[in-house]
Amino acid sequence: MTPWNLSAATRCALLGYSRALLGWRLGSRYRHGQEPHLTLEDPILDETPGLFVTLRKYGELRGCIGTIRTSQPLRSTLRRVTLEAALEDPRFDPVTDDEIQLCVIEHSILTVPREVEGIGEINLGSDGIILSVAGKRALFLPEVSREQGWDLSTTLSHLARKAGLSSDAWRGEDARFEVFETVHYTEEECVNGR
Repeated sequence: MTPWNLSAATRCALLGYSRALLGWRLGSRYRHGQEPHLTLEDPILDETPGLFVTLRKYGELRGCIGTIRTSQPLRSTLRRVTLEAALEDPRFDPVTDDEIQLCVIEHSILTVPREVEGIGEINLGSDGIILSVAGKRALFLPEVSREQGWDLSTTLSHLARKAGLSSDAWRGEDARFEVFETVHYTEEECVNGR
């Protein structure tokens, strides 16, 4: 169970901030207007959870950046990760001002990862997974396997390749697994999201 019970209003306010921030940063207001501020008052903003921000264009991944652990409060992490997801994901060109209007923004707030003894302790679809082998590491959010329709071995094979390893590296004795949960929410849940 995740420790946060975010109201719909809080979720939509956080997503609204991400959208306003990207609109400001990508648009002509970047040079002329003031940066939007997160005025929401909620205790979670002073906590230090991991966070991933995902952008999807026509349902396809357009950017996703996050942090697993941080010492910064969520209000600071949200600003940084939102901008990085749109502008610094190395898999994609930076999102443009025109393009951001076609994107849906998603947030995933992470619990602290915990190590598990083996893959039998992974609850596919509800656990996010971190694989570490030989100094290389990769992460999938819980929704990845659900969206792709992957079983556990397929998920772990893709995760190993994401880490730059062979697809069966997760089977080795030196493979280490951590799991975490997320509070995941999207603009599609917000009536006035865009």
